[in-house]
Amino acid sequence: MKSFYRLLLSLSGYSIFPLLHSIFGASPSLAAENVVVRYGLFEQAIPVADIRNYSETQKVSANLQTILGRLSAEEKQKFQDALQVKMSLDIVALDKLVNTPTGKQILSFISQAIARRDKANIQALRSAIILGAKSPEGLGLLTFLEAYPSEELVIDVSKISRLVGLANSSSGSADAPPKDNVTSSPLGKIALQYQTLAAQDKQFSGCLFGDSISAGLGNTLGTGTFNFGLNGLSTISLVEQLKTLIPTKVKCEKAIISVGGNDALYGISDDLFTKNLQEAIALVRTMGAKEVFLIPAFYSTAEASSDPTVAAPNSKVEQINALINQVAQTEKIPVAAVGVETLYENNVLKKDFTNDGDDLNAEGLKIYREAVLKILGK
Repeated sequence: MKSFYRLLLSLSGYSIFPLLHSIFGASPSLAAENVVVRYGLFEQAIPVADIRNYSETQKVSANLQTILGRLSAEEKQKFQDALQVKMSLDIVALDKLVNTPTGKQILSFISQAIARRDKANIQALRSAIILGAKSPEGLGLLTFLEAYPSEELVIDVSKISRLVGLANSSSGSADAPPKDNVTSSPLGKIALQYQTLAAQDKQFSGCLFGDSISAGLGNTLGTGTFNFGLNGLSTISLVEQLKTLIPTKVKCEKAIISVGGNDALYGISDDLFTKNLQEAIALVRTMGAKEVFLIPAFYSTAEASSDPTVAAPNSKVEQINALINQVAQTEKIPVAAVGVETLYENNVLKKDFTNDGDDLNAEGLKIYREAVLKILGK
């Protein structure tokens, strides 16, 4: 059952929807009324209306409780947060994205977990995504489910387990130290391809470059801005991301760089971090940035800080932030710490602003968003 939860959460992630949203499809004559969770001979139907009601009121129906009862409190909160994800995406860019080999591969990969007698998995995904994207709410898990062209969306949990295993094996051993492979992973590639297509020949008043915390802000920074945040990003992939974007002739009047947490997690050396950050600043300046701002790396809670599978030690993050201040002084640019300081107490993330100890929850993202908007002058 946790595999079912993981699928729902992953479908609402930043890297999956840009692929799915881009795909053409005919308008469906039906819409999904139930999500059916299948595991061997066991099946549990959950009305889509119950999922929406849970999203809006947190009231749990008996059918939904069968699934949620198997999740921890933290996993339930993550699922609730996933249901709140709604994205407005560039349709033209996404229509082009679907024709890339990586895009087709990921869509085919996801479709294996959906059971249909007519074998029209990919076509059904196409139809649901394009209609879900046209919803006034934007593209999200609920609008996707409500537009799926069948009375039932059947999810095979056993296949999800196998696919999750394949995904984990392709990214290396779970016991191996974490590393930055954002620009070489399939999801990282598809997210970056979307960005290059969506930003082609455009000029923005403000651009945000960052990791999963920045990506969590989505498209909420207002007209004339672009959020280039990528999950798992460190300065290694930031430099590669900027080198990929520059040929698109995208221009950014103001640039905000918010990295460092993953550099601390991946154990990137001080010298390499400094070199990469300075190179990233030089690259955004070639994109027309008249002003560049740095935001300090984000701390985690004390518990997460002591678990290397969750977050970097806060002592290492503090060391990274000292390097950020040094680079800022050398490059003569400001470190915009005002606004995000309320997230912490003695350089430790407050539990009120996180669900997992590392990433920001909705309340934490609200504070971060306000800080970014202040920098952008909005």
